[in-house]
Amino acid sequence: MLSAFVHTQLKNTVLNTIAFAHIRNTDNIGDRWCCPYDYFVYPNANAIDLAENPASETGAVIYGGGKILGSLHSQIAAARDRKLLRIGWGLSSVQSSRFSLKYFRSQRLLDLIGTRDWGDSRFSYAPCVSCMSGEFDSPAPPQHELVFYLHAGKTDGMGLAVPEGVPVMTNTGSTFEEALRFIASGATVISNSYHGVYWTMLMGRRSVCIPFSNKFTAYRLPPSIATVHNWRQVVNQAQAHDEFLSLSREATMAFKSTVDQRLSDVGVLQV
Repeated sequence: MLSAFVHTQLKNTVLNTIAFAHIRNTDNIGDRWCCPYDYFVYPNANAIDLAENPASETGAVIYGGGKILGSLHSQIAAARDRKLLRIGWGLSSVQSSRFSLKYFRSQRLLDLIGTRDWGDSRFSYAPCVSCMSGEFDSPAPPQHELVFYLHAGKTDGMGLAVPEGVPVMTNTGSTFEEALRFIASGATVISNSYHGVYWTMLMGRRSVCIPFSNKFTAYRLPPSIATVHNWRQVVNQAQAHDEFLSLSREATMAFKSTVDQRLSDVGVLQV
C-alpha cells in the first residue's frame, strides 16, 4: 500500500501534466497539424485525439486548433471538475447562426479561448499554430503559375472543374511537408481548404479562396474570394500578403504567453 507521501507525490505529478486534444487521428492534414504540441515544448505533455479521454486528474487540457468548438461541450462537460484548467487554442469561433446553444455551452466550459478568427472581440486572437513551422521560413520558388489545393470532401459537391494540365492536390493522402511543397510550387494557389488558403498566405503567395462555408470569412488578412464560376477572373486580381507570416507568428507568441501564465497560475507550468 502506498504511503501518504508517495500518493501525494504521484498525484502532484499527474496534476502537473498537460494534455493537448485535437482531431489527431485523421488524414486531413490541416486538422492533424494544428496542435500547439507539435510546435512548442511543454514538460509532462502529451497529445491525444479528441475521441480519447485525458487522464482524469490531468492538470490542464488544451483543445485545438480547428473547427471543434461546437462539439466540445459534449466531450468535456461530464469531466469538468477533474481538471484544473481548460484552454481552447486556435479554435474557430465562427457560427452558422447568430446564436448557437452548443457553442455557448462549450464556451462556458473553457477557462480561456483563443480563436483563429480575426475580429471576434469575445476572445483573444490565436491563429492556427501551424504558422510556427520552419517550412514557411524559406519556401521554394514557384514552378507553376497556378495550382489547385482542394478539400477532398467538399470539391465534388461544389462543381469545381480544374483545367487540364494544372497541378492539383487534395488535403488528404500526403504529409504536411508534401502539402506545403506543393502549395509553394504555385505562384497563385486556388483553394477551398481553410488551411490551404492559410498556408498559401503564410508563404506570401497569391491566394484565391473558393469558400463553402463562413469559416473562410475571418482570416487576419483577406484572400481574394471567388466562386467556382468566376475564379479565372479573380486570379488576375489576386494579391499576396508578405506580412502575413510575421503577423501570425507575433499573435501566436502573444497568445502562448497568456497560456503559459495561466498554466503557471494553477501550478502546471513554471515560467
